[in-house]
Amino acid sequence: MPRPNMAVNDPRVSQGDLTRRYRMWNTWDIASTESPEHIVEWIAEVARSARRGRLKNLVLSCHGSSGYLQLGQGFSADNIHLFNQLNGLVDKVWLPNCRVARGHRGGVFCAAMAMGIGGYVVAPTETQCDPVRDLPYDMMTSFEGLVLCFGPEGDIVWRGRNPSSYVEGGACVPVPN
Repeated sequence: MPRPNMAVNDPRVSQGDLTRRYRMWNTWDIASTESPEHIVEWIAEVARSARRGRLKNLVLSCHGSSGYLQLGQGFSADNIHLFNQLNGLVDKVWLPNCRVARGHRGGVFCAAMAMGIGGYVVAPTETQCDPVRDLPYDMMTSFEGLVLCFGPEGDIVWRGRNPSSYVEGGACVPVPN
């Protein structure tokens, strides 16, 4: 991914001693107690300090569900408006988190975030089975299942479907070649 990028990693995306951790030009491993206000304020501060005063990509790594991010104290419809502070500061937000864009609530959440930043939001509608590990710098994993990209007007500007390794009952299995 071309720089400057930022990754915000929630510690609860873990398995034993390992945490799924995205690493970018700026990487912030937050505490589960971080307030949504502080998270957005710090992202804005980092973006303003970046070359040309903005981030090309922002990765928010955490657990998710339809219209919800378990990032710090959490983001939902109640506080999605906080992302308006990032308008003009972030080109694209990547949400590699389970089911964030699923259903009406997920679509409204992601659309509101895209309109708030005045950019793009990429999010899946299905469970994600990423391995838990540190990823190489400036690398984004592929999404599983249906992936939606919301544009600055809040509309879906792109959709694609990838193979999924999630099976009923909560298991992640390798995708056959």
